[in-house]
Amino acid sequence: MKKRAEPCRQLSMLSQRVFNVPLMITEHKAEVIIAALHQRLGVGSFERLDATTLGATDMVALAGDARRDYDNWKPYHADDGIAVIPVSGTLVHKFGWLDPTSGMTGYDGIARKFRAALADSEIRAIWFDIDSPGGEVAGCFALCEEIARATQSEGGTKPIWAFINEQATSAAYAVASVCDRVYGPRTMITGSISSYIMFTDFSKALDKNGMDVSVIRGAPRKGRMTGAEPLDNKARAKLQSMVDETHDIFCSLVAMGRNLSFDQVDGLEGDLFSGSDALELGLVDGVMSEAEAWDLLQYELGRVAA
Repeated sequence: MKKRAEPCRQLSMLSQRVFNVPLMITEHKAEVIIAALHQRLGVGSFERLDATTLGATDMVALAGDARRDYDNWKPYHADDGIAVIPVSGTLVHKFGWLDPTSGMTGYDGIARKFRAALADSEIRAIWFDIDSPGGEVAGCFALCEEIARATQSEGGTKPIWAFINEQATSAAYAVASVCDRVYGPRTMITGSISSYIMFTDFSKALDKNGMDVSVIRGAPRKGRMTGAEPLDNKARAKLQSMVDETHDIFCSLVAMGRNLSFDQVDGLEGDLFSGSDALELGLVDGVMSEAEAWDLLQYELGRVAA
C-alpha cells in the first residue's frame, strides 16, 4: 500500500511551488492561498504589491472572506440579476454534473440550477441558453413540468425565458416550449416534436459470421427485442405503442406551453423549422438576435420594477 506523504514534506513541496518561483495567478488569489495556509507555512506577515503589510490577524480575516465567498457560490452565471442556465449538447437523464461537459447536459443538473435560481432572492429572471439537438426521453418531461409550474402564467414571480442559440430540437425544444417566452435568430433550427426508436436487428450479421444465438425464455414475451432475432409482430407493435405514447405526451406539453391545440402540434409531423416558419407556427415569440432578446428582458424587468 502506498504510504501517504509526511505532512511536513507536503508543506515543503507547497512552499517550493508558491514562493520564489514565477506564478500566473491574480495577486488576490495568491494572497488568499497564503492567508489560508499562513500558520502551516510559518508566515507571520507578508508585504502586498501595494506596499501594505498583512499581519496574522489580517490573514485570518482574508481567509475567512474566501470561505464566505465559497459559501455564496452560485451554480449558474448571474448577470444583473438574471440567472443564465446553459442547455447544450445531448441531453441525458442523470449526468451527475451541474455544467455541460463532454457534449452532454444532464436534466438533473439543469433542474438543480433552476431550483437554486428560483430560491435566490437576488435573481429576478431566468434565461435558458439553448443549443441542443435533444436527447433522452427519461427525465425530460419531469423537468419541463417543473419549469412550467414556475412560469408567470402559473403564478410564478420570475420571468423564465429561453433563447434558441441556435438549435433547440426535440427534447431541447420541449424545455424551451414551456418557458414564458421563446426567442431565437433567423437561422435557428427548432421543432422535431416527436420521438422514435432505433431498433438494431443484428441477427443476419450473426448468421453471416456463423453464429447461432438461441434465446431461452422464462416467459413467452421475455427478450423479444434483444436484436439477436427479428422482431415479431407483437414486439413491433409494442415499440410502436411506446413511441406513440411519447409523441402524444410531447405534443400535449408543447400545446400547453405554446397555447396551441394538440392537433396543431401533431400536424407539424415532427418536422424541423427555421426562424420565420417557427414564428408563423407559434413555436417562438419572436425572431431576433441574442442581444436584442436580452435587452427586451431587461426592459421588461425595468418596466415591472417601475
